[in-house]
Amino acid sequence: MTRVGLDPAALRPFCQEAQFSPGEVLRHKGQHYTDAYLIVDGSVTVDRKTKGLPEILVSGAGCPVGEIGFLRGDAATATVIARTMTSVLSINGSTLAQLQDRQPALAAQLLRELVTFADERMSDNLILDSTAKAFSASPEIKVLLCQNADMLLNAQRLRYKVYCEELKRRSPFADHKQKSIADDLDQAGHTFIAVKQGDTIGTGRVNFPSEGPIGVYEELYGMKSSRYHPRGTAIISKFIVSKAHRGGSTSIKLIAAFARFIHRNSKKETFIDSVPALLAYYKAIGFRPCTEPFFHQENGISHPLVLDNLKHVHLTNERSVRTYLNLIVKAKFLKRIDSMRAA
Repeated sequence: MTRVGLDPAALRPFCQEAQFSPGEVLRHKGQHYTDAYLIVDGSVTVDRKTKGLPEILVSGAGCPVGEIGFLRGDAATATVIARTMTSVLSINGSTLAQLQDRQPALAAQLLRELVTFADERMSDNLILDSTAKAFSASPEIKVLLCQNADMLLNAQRLRYKVYCEELKRRSPFADHKQKSIADDLDQAGHTFIAVKQGDTIGTGRVNFPSEGPIGVYEELYGMKSSRYHPRGTAIISKFIVSKAHRGGSTSIKLIAAFARFIHRNSKKETFIDSVPALLAYYKAIGFRPCTEPFFHQENGISHPLVLDNLKHVHLTNERSVRTYLNLIVKAKFLKRIDSMRAA
C-alpha cells in the first residue's frame, strides 16, 4: 500500500518521533493504543493473523499506522511489524489539541487524511475477510478506548444510570442535569467502554500514577508501601456493567482489555476495590487484599485489592478470565450443596 498521505515535516514540531528496527512490533493485534503513528521513512507489514488473509505492505512518508483505533477507540485490527528501519511520528490527543489551537487548518487536514485511510482499510477488511463471522447478524460486544469527549460522556452517563438511577446511591460527582458522573481522574485516565449495537453497556477506567495524581486512592489502597509505586502501578476504578448484561461476557471482555493495556504499559501491580458481594470473584482471578476496608462514597463498604500483573498475565486472555470465574461459581455451588447436606 503506497498511497501518499500527509507531509510529516509539517507535523514534526508537534509530535514525538520514534524509530523501529526491522522485526520490531509497532502494534499488537487486540491491544488498545492511545495514539497513531505517521510513517516518516521506512516500511511495515500488516498481519491480521487470520487464515487466508495475506500480509499487507505499508510504506511511504505520510502513511498512518493505527488510525482506526485512534479515531474509533477499537483495539488494533492487525499486528504491525517494521520491515525496514522505520521512523514514525506519534499522534495523540495532545497533538490534536495543539494543532487545533495553533494550526487549525493542518488539524483539519490531518483528521481528513486519517478518516480517508481508515475508511479504505475498513472496506478492505470487509472484502478480504468474507467469512461468516465477518457478516454475522448476531450482535457483538466491542470494547473501545475512549478517544474523544463524546465517548467519555457515554461512560459518564452509564455511571450515573447505574449508581444514581439503578442503585439509588448518592455520588458527590453526579451532574443531575446532564445525568453523568465525572471526576478529576477522568483527565489523565484511560476510560474503556463496552458497546453493543451502539449502546454503552459497560465501562471502566485505568489510571497510571506516573501520568498524574490519583487523589485519595493512593492512601486508601496503601499504594505507598508498594516497591513499584508510582512508576510501576495502576488502578482500575469506575468499573461497572449495566444490569441487563451482568454475569455475561461484558465484564470478562473489559477485564481482559484492562489487563492487556496495563501489561503493555509495563505496570507490575494493579489496585482496585470491591464491594463485599464481588470479593470472591476478584480473588478468583488473582486479586488479594492489600489493606483495611474503607467506606467508598459511591459503593459503600469496599475492600482494597492488589494484583501481581506478572504472576497473573493470564488475565490478558478472555478465555482465561472466563475459566477462573467459572471455577469460583462452581466452588460456591458445591459449597452450598455441602451446607445443605450438613443441615
